[in-house]
Amino acid sequence: MTTISQTSAAKQENNEIFVGIDVAQDELVVHVLPTNQQLTVPNSDKGIKELIKRFKKIQPKLILFEATGGLERNLLINLTAAGMPCVVLNPRQARRLAEGLGEHAKTDSIDAKVLAQVASLKWFTPRPIPEQRTFEMNDLVTRRRQLVKMRTMAKNQLHAAKKQNHAAFILRSHKKSITFFDKQIDEIDVKIQTMIDENIDWQKIDEIIQSIPGCGPDIAKTLISGMPEMLTGSLNRHQVASLAGVAPFEDQSGKRDGKAHIYGGRADVRPPLFMAAINVIKQPGVFKSLYDRLVADKKPKKVAITAVMRKLLTVINAMIKTKTLWNEHGVRS
Repeated sequence: MTTISQTSAAKQENNEIFVGIDVAQDELVVHVLPTNQQLTVPNSDKGIKELIKRFKKIQPKLILFEATGGLERNLLINLTAAGMPCVVLNPRQARRLAEGLGEHAKTDSIDAKVLAQVASLKWFTPRPIPEQRTFEMNDLVTRRRQLVKMRTMAKNQLHAAKKQNHAAFILRSHKKSITFFDKQIDEIDVKIQTMIDENIDWQKIDEIIQSIPGCGPDIAKTLISGMPEMLTGSLNRHQVASLAGVAPFEDQSGKRDGKAHIYGGRADVRPPLFMAAINVIKQPGVFKSLYDRLVADKKPKKVAITAVMRKLLTVINAMIKTKTLWNEHGVRS
């Protein structure tokens, strides 16, 4: 196994070190620039401790790795706790950056090298990571969303079974599944509410979000768990829209004037934000006015709803910054 050491290149004054890590379920493949050294350690507490020990010797300027469905969480938490500057990339973004650098092959070692190369470009700045309780809240919200989807599927299956005159035993089986999902969802709702009740900051943010007519607990807990950066009040309206993936991106080249479209962002945030937009346009006020105006201007309804999603998110962001409720905020028609 190749190890990371303080080579003469690394010891040179002002020679910055950049690290890329390919995260897999069982192992972490590490590439270091400018020394081009690689090593592989287990993706475990022991392996991460070994990495931290080595990184403290070489003091990397930036460590870059991909989000891999939560496999990177323990690595991120421990590296950040050790004072290591880390950035987690969206896998699709990382892949496109790799192709932009001319690297079309894909192996763990190549991915680690490409991530180190991207880190060396200094395009990304480390951000504070969410607290452990935010990760726990996000896990609960994600699990609740999964259960709701399964319950909807079970209800659809029950409806189909009734229309097809299935046996009573089959119908009872479907109903038991629905009851099971109901119970699981209720238990998670209690846990989520308990976490909010035990956190003064989350209580205030929950109150702020739900003070908007049409906004309920689903969008509140989604933003609390899924967009912790917004809760600090440090993001502007462009940043918060981009983070959620509702910021429009221009598509123009030469004489071609393509339509702007949303792209990227946090996919788990958008469905609850969409439902919240549907609810707020049913209420008299700025959101309904915006929607009606865009539809009157012949904009597709989907485009109008996306604009409401963006407006709603930026209003919530402003209310969190100023710590004001809807009636106090003055954003109403």
